[in-house]
Parts: sequence; C-alpha cells; structure tokens
Amino acid sequence: MAEDDLKSKSAEMIKKVLTVGVGAVFLTEETLRALVSEWKLPKEVIGAILDSSRKTKDEFMKSMSEDVIGKVIDKVDPVALMQEFLTRNEVELTVKIGIKPKTKSDSEK
Repeated sequence: MAEDDLKSKSAEMIKKVLTVGVGAVFLTEETLRALVSEWKLPKEVIGAILDSSRKTKDEFMKSMSEDVIGKVIDKVDPVALMQEFLTRNEVELTVKIGIKPKTKSDSEK
C-alpha cells in the first residue's frame, strides 16, 4: 500500500515536472508561478525556476521566429511579389489637407 502511494506521488511529481518543462514555453508566468508554488519550495528556487523558464521561452520564441521568417524569405521573393502586386492592382493615394482660420477662442489660448 505504501509502495503504491509512493509510486503515485512519484508519477504525479514527474507529471508536474514535465508540465513545467513544456509549460515554460507556453504558460504565462503567473500560471507557472502558481504551479511551482504548490511544491512549497524556497523562494530562491522558485525564482530560479521562473528565471530559467523566462530565458527558455525567450530563446524558443526567438529561434522559432527566425526559423519561420527564414522559411518565408526562402520561398518568397519580395521584389517579384511587389512587381506582381503592382501589375495586378492600381494604387491610388489620396491626400486631403485643410487649413482653417483660427476662431477667437483658439487665438486666446
């Protein structure tokens, strides 16, 4: 019975650790803080975990955005795209500039 209880607690702890690892990228800091604080760890350890997750998330997002932008740039020629757009479309630019005389109340300000 005690062995089964220990196994279930160990499984739950592993599940939480994996959740934090994956969650470091996808969870908000508040959600991650709430999850980690359930473990009743010292504030320094919680701070280190949150700092590490913040850095991991930043690195992941930077790497992912560089990969996505790189793949888009590899497949799209911006000059050809602009030429095709201008060939197929007429661009019209309208500018309206108005000048009004000041009223007496505007000039007193």
